[in-house]
Amino acid sequence: MRQFNENVDGYYDVENQLPRYLRRMAEPQFERGDERRAAIDSVSAAEAHRERVREHFFEAIGGLPEDRTDLNATRTGRLEYDGYAVETVIFESLPGFHVTTNVYVPDGASPAEPRPAVLFVCGHAATAKTADGYQKGCIDLARNGFVVLAVDPIGQGERHQFYDPETGSIPVSDDSRDYPRVNTREHTYLARQCAFARANVARYFVWDGIRALDYLESRPDVDADRLGVTGNSGGGMQTSYLMLADDRIAAAVPCCFITSKEAYMKTGQGQDGEQIVHRAIDRGPRYDDFLLAFAPKPALIGAAQSDFLCIEGTRQSYGRASRVYDRYDEGDALDLTVAESTHGFGPELREATVNWFRRHLLDEPPTFETADPATEDQERLECTDAGEVKDAFPDERTVVDLNREYANATAPGAATAPAVDNEAAYARRLRSRLVDRFDLERDRPELHPRTIQTGSEGDVTWEKVFFLSEREVVVTAIVVTADEEDTEEPLVLLLEEGTDEIEERRDVVASLARDHGTVVVADPRGVGGVRSRTVNTRQQNGGGYDDYHGTVNKLASDALMLGTSLLALQTFDVLRAVEYLRSRLDEEEIAIEGHGPWGIHALLAAVVEPSIRTVSAVEPFPSFYEQATTEEIPVDHRLNVHGIVGEFDVPQLLAALGDREIDWDGDLSRYQ
Repeated sequence: MRQFNENVDGYYDVENQLPRYLRRMAEPQFERGDERRAAIDSVSAAEAHRERVREHFFEAIGGLPEDRTDLNATRTGRLEYDGYAVETVIFESLPGFHVTTNVYVPDGASPAEPRPAVLFVCGHAATAKTADGYQKGCIDLARNGFVVLAVDPIGQGERHQFYDPETGSIPVSDDSRDYPRVNTREHTYLARQCAFARANVARYFVWDGIRALDYLESRPDVDADRLGVTGNSGGGMQTSYLMLADDRIAAAVPCCFITSKEAYMKTGQGQDGEQIVHRAIDRGPRYDDFLLAFAPKPALIGAAQSDFLCIEGTRQSYGRASRVYDRYDEGDALDLTVAESTHGFGPELREATVNWFRRHLLDEPPTFETADPATEDQERLECTDAGEVKDAFPDERTVVDLNREYANATAPGAATAPAVDNEAAYARRLRSRLVDRFDLERDRPELHPRTIQTGSEGDVTWEKVFFLSEREVVVTAIVVTADEEDTEEPLVLLLEEGTDEIEERRDVVASLARDHGTVVVADPRGVGGVRSRTVNTRQQNGGGYDDYHGTVNKLASDALMLGTSLLALQTFDVLRAVEYLRSRLDEEEIAIEGHGPWGIHALLAAVVEPSIRTVSAVEPFPSFYEQATTEEIPVDHRLNVHGIVGEFDVPQLLAALGDREIDWDGDLSRYQ
């Protein structure tokens, strides 16, 4: 039950404050990015920009694996069709990490007559390589003389990371409303885990693509000097990433992906986790950077006029990239084709894709017209008997396993408390790093607190309050005060699911006030009385406020691309609530109690604010290390933060609070 009615009972317009705040944070970053791109006035400047963007991209996704291990490629079947054959092939991009593929081989391809090849990376269709539209694209390419390798991405086709061979279910998707979106739920779930460890699940998407190119190079019927890559939607994303990551690609066609970050933010749409690159708005790569980095090689942008990835952003990025291609005197090498359709790899984009590769890899005229080819049943194109690699390979490794190995290698000892010789010095250093990383010493305006309603119930008074946290950012709170305030217990700042939870726990909160004199239940931005308006309601994307493509995830994703996080912004609000509590009652010591995910906010605030002498965590979430390395974890998108494992995780924070009273609901010894 909401304690504050719309817009803080009509006192303050708050429903847009968080999206507006993030947009205002983005504006100077967009301006700086525009200035950097406008300064690309030569080929050497373009090359320097490419190297910067590559460095930023690889840093954001956690780099790439160092070793190209044996692919152990195995052909499990071959089907013959008119003008081409399809081979079902499995290879290992990493040891024990299997990639399922279909290889479309045109008639006549042989070691004596090697053909150009196209890597076809699939979008977010659950069936991936066997989806009808993608089959048609591969068939059209094969009938035009290209060897085509269609790859199942992580979480799609035969590569569901959470598939349970015993039950045939995918537990992470049990609450999904429709099966076709299960793949994107896996992507976002895995992306959170990777982000905690200072990486991105895109690390493994890119590596799969690089190893797929390795496989194509290894085939005697492929001309390794004529490699192309294409894909639609999520496949357009993978195409773009590979354009930046692998110099072997001679021509590329990313479809239904290229827009602009400015346009993306305005749409209010959510995206899957592999698309959320840390600091992408702040320093790149932006959409145009994938094109700039590919110059002067031929790239065709495939777009749809009525795509949810808005066309004005596509044209904006095309214009920016064209100016760089002109520096190479290769303006014709970059082009844009726009289908009169909605999002999808329909006939117009298929034809444009085939003709682009005909022109640039075959040196033949772009005269192809699709005949809308017939497709094969999904089961016949599968590489494994049950259609799942986790069924075919009992020891199959997953992204969870890979991320655990990555976290242990990059942050050894992250799961336990650091060795500390001087607790006070360690606490000062951690506080300094935390304040800098979360920008916790930014401008603090006057609080200007308002009490807009007061009521009494027996010996307890309830007040509805709001105050400024930042300029144009309001925080709401319920202040509960007992008539008998003569207590030695410190005042309490209570963090749970905001003021909306009070009605269910009214007696508990009142009792807490009687014990401590005063309790403040605060609403950091986006919560309770200052809950954001719904910013994404596209039905097919899950759209609920807390859903995997919902409002909280969308805003958290924007924050990550801006170089911050909702966790950082809300921690600032918690500290401002501490200031309010101290200023109101002139008390030196405060207790803070965090429930569930709010336990981490409580720890973070206590490290920064020495007046917090008691920290309680009730049913706290596992540490970020545990969340990054185990399958079964609670999900709260407000905690989406990059690179927190081993840095500001529970073991490190507790080590800085040795002089405080810690009340931990659960096994505290595992962090010591």
